[in-house]
Amino acid sequence: MPRILVVDDVATIRKIVTAVLGGVGYQVTESSSAQDALSICESRAFHLILVDVEMPGMNGLELISRLRSLKTSRSTPVVILAKDGRDENIKRAETLGANGWIEKPFTPERLLSAINQVLVDHYVN
Repeated sequence: MPRILVVDDVATIRKIVTAVLGGVGYQVTESSSAQDALSICESRAFHLILVDVEMPGMNGLELISRLRSLKTSRSTPVVILAKDGRDENIKRAETLGANGWIEKPFTPERLLSAINQVLVDHYVN
């Protein structure tokens, strides 16, 4: 099953995402900060990385930029979590190489649909 890294500074969001994705068989690793996520990605590859945009310290946009410079995540699909679908951060994230976005709050169905679509688009098409 695909390995997914979830990066969000809010523990509740990480736990919800882990429960939903883990419940259908995805192998989920949680990270509470962008810096921690970078450290994890330096030694492990993932099939997809789910990134919150707004985090203290290094934000999700900077994380995407830094992920693209790592050998293990250069071409890994990245999906961002954004508070508003009209958020200018979505456009910036796409410019940096994000493959999709999920608006918060999200339903389990919306989360699974978005993740599955990005994985299919990236690995099958």
